[in-house]
Amino acid sequence: MRIPCFFKSGPLEAAYVNAIFDSEALHTYATLEFLIDTGATKTTISDKDVIRLGIDYEALEKLDKGMLGIGGPVDTYILKEAKLAFHKKDKQTHVEHLESLCFLRHSEVTERILRIPSILGRDILNKYALAYDRRQDNAYITDEPIP
Repeated sequence: MRIPCFFKSGPLEAAYVNAIFDSEALHTYATLEFLIDTGATKTTISDKDVIRLGIDYEALEKLDKGMLGIGGPVDTYILKEAKLAFHKKDKQTHVEHLESLCFLRHSEVTERILRIPSILGRDILNKYALAYDRRQDNAYITDEPIP
């Protein structure tokens, strides 16, 4: 399996991957862009994407403790049993079934908060290898050994 990633220029200058978020519970099927973040424990949907998808926080379970991330402390909600589908290099699809998926809710949604991307975290990345070579504009997630 090889899931291609892509680089974006800008303040974060990092690798990203697209995935289809599929949730029957939220009646949502949409493509999301995730920043690949080896420092993030969990895959997380940003305020920006929650707003864009029209997700109702009432349909989610609020965690007693929030998270600390790029935008500082934030209320965090979870959805149990979420699916993310990734397009592989061979044009097939790889589906990740997550026990839970986090959603951020900052108390004040400012322009700065809206710049925070959704994050692909170690709950998925630790299952695979990540090849990352910015010099060659090449990044991918794989279950194959990396030479």
